[in-house]
Amino acid sequence: MSGYSGRLRDRGFCERAAAFAAVVAWLLLGATGCVRKTPEKTNLVLAVVGEKEIRESDFRRELERSSPTVKGKYRRDRMALLNQMLEEEVIYQKAVKENLLQDPEAQRRLAWARTDAAIERLKEVEIFKDIEVTEQDIARRYEEEVNKGGSSKIVVSFLYVSVHEGAEPVKVARMIEEGFQGGLSFAQIAERDGLPYDKDPIPFDSPRFNQVVPPQIQEIAQRLQNKRVVAASLGGVPWYFVKDVEPLSSCFRRVRSVIRDEKREGALRGWLAAGRASSAIRIHDEALENTKDRDAVAAEVNGVAITVRQLEALRDRLPKENRSLDATDAKALVNEAIDREILRQEAEKRKLDEDKVVKETVPRETRRILVELLTERNVTGLTDAVRTKSRTDWITGLRKEIGVRVFPENVKKMVLPPSEEIEEVFGIGAP
Repeated sequence: MSGYSGRLRDRGFCERAAAFAAVVAWLLLGATGCVRKTPEKTNLVLAVVGEKEIRESDFRRELERSSPTVKGKYRRDRMALLNQMLEEEVIYQKAVKENLLQDPEAQRRLAWARTDAAIERLKEVEIFKDIEVTEQDIARRYEEEVNKGGSSKIVVSFLYVSVHEGAEPVKVARMIEEGFQGGLSFAQIAERDGLPYDKDPIPFDSPRFNQVVPPQIQEIAQRLQNKRVVAASLGGVPWYFVKDVEPLSSCFRRVRSVIRDEKREGALRGWLAAGRASSAIRIHDEALENTKDRDAVAAEVNGVAITVRQLEALRDRLPKENRSLDATDAKALVNEAIDREILRQEAEKRKLDEDKVVKETVPRETRRILVELLTERNVTGLTDAVRTKSRTDWITGLRKEIGVRVFPENVKKMVLPPSEEIEEVFGIGAP
């Protein structure tokens, strides 16, 4: 096909479409069937850092903490994850050697992390305990998303472009509409009826949509609803613009996750509203107007003070661009701090700091905090490039100081059982 549609094909898909195509290619070339025998697990030594062995079990545990997308990446590029684990291990060993855990800042961050863990446990066992997402919820939300005009942030929409010279535009548009009503995708309709079309559609939410699609076509495309066709004459030639979407089966988890998060957010808002109504809360505006006094009390919740210093700690957890602390921001921060204190007090009342799940997070959080703090104190530079070089040089030195040995042959032999989470997203046989 020539013209605009051909140029689309030359420029290619967005990253998401390319990643999906790679997975499909793997399935076609590497999968041997839907039913596979799970390989027997081994526990080979992959590397040694100092005197500590990094084994397959450590790798699998780290892999399981990742999102499905990251899991897929690291299952294909094992050394990338292993190198990340080795970096963390040499930094952690250096932090332990320097007795960094006794540092006041490390202790402050660890106390904060323990509180966070107790609050998250409170949400799970109390605030979110009755939340469920049914298949009916998912199907209904999917229909809502695909039937609205323009693009959806949840369901991927595609723009198909077709040029069919010499045919009656109304007749072709009706043919496509009838195919949609029969449950066919646009690609199936085009193949069935010999309708020329670009086989590489552009996702609506792709950055390349605005770069590649001409403005006059963008205007038409953004008005399209799901499985709808618009015929237009451009330069005296009939063009057809069709919106199609991914099937529910490929975005089921994504839609479910969005609904679950929305329900949780609503439940948390309701719980906090009730908590505020039953709590004695005082906000000290004078402290918010003069935030230079870090020990000034900015608010009180049931007699427990929240200082400006605590607001700063809360602020430091925000993205860099939101880290100012003028009077306006302080008022927003103090409300967030009040909510956190209400949650903390309820978690303390339920003794959730003694909960098994909360206790299990302490070693992991301790390690994370020590690695984070030592990195902050050793990686310098004003620009990203300078900081990246600083980190690379520092890690290289630590690896030499502590001693790192890697066994590539064992990395290749390592057994990674099928991931149900990845297969639920990409299909059985995914890497």
